[in-house]
Formats: sequence, C-alpha cells, structure tokens
Amino acid sequence: MRSKIWKFGCRAAGILPVALVLAVGTAHATVINDPPPSGAILNLNGQTINHGKPVTEAVDFSAALANTAITFAFRDDPAYIAFGNVSLVDMTTGASVNLLANGDFSGGSYRDSSGQLAPMGWSDANNYGASFSGQLSNSSFACAGFSGGNCWYDGSMAAYDALSQSVSTSVGNTYRLSFMYTENSHQSLFSALATNGLGGRAGNGIDILAFAQAGLPPGSDPGSGTALPEPGTLALFAAGLLGLVVFVRRRARYFG
Repeated sequence: MRSKIWKFGCRAAGILPVALVLAVGTAHATVINDPPPSGAILNLNGQTINHGKPVTEAVDFSAALANTAITFAFRDDPAYIAFGNVSLVDMTTGASVNLLANGDFSGGSYRDSSGQLAPMGWSDANNYGASFSGQLSNSSFACAGFSGGNCWYDGSMAAYDALSQSVSTSVGNTYRLSFMYTENSHQSLFSALATNGLGGRAGNGIDILAFAQAGLPPGSDPGSGTALPEPGTLALFAAGLLGLVVFVRRRARYFG
C-alpha cells in the first residue's frame, strides 16, 4: 500500500506544478492599459463627462519657452471624443486674437503618414499604435455644435494619441488655452486608465489632457501600462486550484 501512495504522491507532485503554471499563466493574461504622458497642464481624469452639446474647458499657464508645443492627448476605450474650437490667447497683453492656426479645423486638411485626415497646421501622432486613433471629421453627426462643422474625432483605445501645434510665446506671459468637446459613451466619469480589468472596447479608460512644453510630451513604452488580470481568468484560476485540491484529497483518502 505504501508504494501505491508513494506513486500517487509522485504523480500528484508532477501534476501540481504543471497545473499551477497553466493556471497562473492564464490568470495573468493582461489587457493593454497604457498611462497618459506626464506633465499635463490640464487633465480631465475624474471629472464628469459631457455627452450633450460641446462644452468648453480652459486652463491658464505661464509660458516657460519662446516656442511652445500645444499638445492634446486623447483616449476613449468604449466610444469616441469629438474635439474642436481650440484657442490660445495671451492674457498678459489682453489681445483676443487666437494664436493657434486653424483652431476650428476648417482651414483645410492633409493625409498623415498613415493615411488619416489631419487638420492643416496641426501634427498628429499615434506613437503607441492605438486602434481607432483620431482623425479630422466633418460629419454632421460627430461634429454637431462645433463652429465650421469640423472636429477631431478620436476613439484611441487602450493608449493615447496626440494632436499638436507649436506657437511662439513670450516667456513669463500668462496664456489661456481652451477647447470644446463632447463624448458619446454612457460612462459618467473620465478615467486616465481602464479600471474595470477589461480590454478593447470593453475598457473604461476615457481622458483628454493638454500640454504646453517643448515638443511632444514623453510617454510610456507601448504596452508598459498597468497589467490587469482579466476577471474570467481569475475565476478559472480559482476553480482550477479548488478542483485540484479536492482531487488530491479524495485520492489520498482512497489509497489511505
């Protein structure tokens, strides 16, 4: 009888590591969840999302450079952001002129290196290969409420893309950057990262950020975001371990 128990113990010892490796490997299946770039002067994370007519967001900043890159970063896992009517004015001089070229995106367009439509005077970037990245739209459905009938329509999924324009600024002067946006998901709050453990269009990451600095803001490497165990695989992992424990106990009692 002892030999039977010993043989089973060896088999169980062999089964257990394999089962654990398979279960752990499955439980740690992850979704891409890249964080936003750092250094934003405005981040809508945690604020209530507007789903109606476009509303205005604004932020003041003091220029630290003679040439400032005004950049916006976008993410929308479940749906799309419509964005436009961008303005930059010098609050120190009191001049009301918009320092950004083609701020309402009505001044023409071009095809970027990936074939996407972008507004003239602006540079778009999708450095992290996000699916459904933004492009210029004149859809009456997407861009309703924006002057000029155009908007930047962005559904970057699981990572951020960007829209940028460099402008001359006076060091020390205060500038006001403003834009309008609306969003068409059913989510109530902006979230810089997906927090529901789901990937693709099932994720809940939605955010808009603004930057005023030299060049594009630095970001994380693609895929370096928070690894989120998928709920289904965690349940499978737990069920697998429970089943293995029951199996071992029953066999032990049988041979005992």
